[in-house]
Amino acid sequence: MLNRKQIVLLSVSLMFFLTATMALAADNLWQTDFAAAKAKAAQEHKLLLLDFTGSDWCGWCKKLEKEVFSQKLFQDKAPKDFILVRLDFPQKTKLDEKLTAQNQALAKTYGISGYPSIILVDAEGVELARTGYKAGGPKAYLEHLQGFIKNYKQAQVLKKEADKLTGIAKAKKLDQAIALLVANGSKRTYDDLADEIIALDKDGKAGLRPKYELPKKITAIESQLKHDKNFDKAVSALDKLVPQAKSVPSLQQRIYLFQAGILIKGKGDKAKGMERLQLAQKAAPDTPTGRQLVKFIARMQKEEAAASKQK
Repeated sequence: MLNRKQIVLLSVSLMFFLTATMALAADNLWQTDFAAAKAKAAQEHKLLLLDFTGSDWCGWCKKLEKEVFSQKLFQDKAPKDFILVRLDFPQKTKLDEKLTAQNQALAKTYGISGYPSIILVDAEGVELARTGYKAGGPKAYLEHLQGFIKNYKQAQVLKKEADKLTGIAKAKKLDQAIALLVANGSKRTYDDLADEIIALDKDGKAGLRPKYELPKKITAIESQLKHDKNFDKAVSALDKLVPQAKSVPSLQQRIYLFQAGILIKGKGDKAKGMERLQLAQKAAPDTPTGRQLVKFIARMQKEEAAASKQK
């Protein structure tokens, strides 16, 4: 019969064993080799969940790990839909050189600008959704991910339906598919679908041509501005796009915001920059940006008033 000391030692040993086993199981859930993970996803007909993380320094990464990824519910449910891939950028721990090179290349490919970045991709590595930390625990996070899957599958259905249509009807169906993918937070541009929509709505009467053509023109102006630093030329070029964006208020807002940035930061003209900010807010007041601009403009006006008094 075991004495009290032996029972305590046995209990401690058992707890250590169970903890170690759970940690090992959790580690086995996550792949680090992207190519191997894609092959596995193709074989098992699953998506990949890419976790771009800074495991030993990023506070939000640690919260996501503690509140979601380390939880049994997530570890039980997530692998049914995803191949989990951890792409780590630690500061204290040194990774294998090959792994570091892979992770850096993938960060560049997917345009990672912050951590954690959680990206869902298909077996070919094509992005279909993007998110990050979300409060609420594993159940809420799994539902969050399932929403992305639902949108993605519905977009695939819409694209198949579009293949059976022609003209504006096809363009509208493709537009609906892109809207679902954009709602997933994806940073993809969907240029192939956008070009098809532009061609289908040749005269722009359906309002789809400017929706997809103007962002390309705005991007071209941005590129030119980086090259020649000609602020006046950029503002003038953007002025010509404003009437074309009349049917797409969010694009008008984007154009005015771009101009405001050029005028305030590039030319130091706060007065004209403020005018463009106000136009941006009025163009699409109900968008998240429009609502944020109300507070931003008020703060700028308050700062200007305080600066004037000091003079």
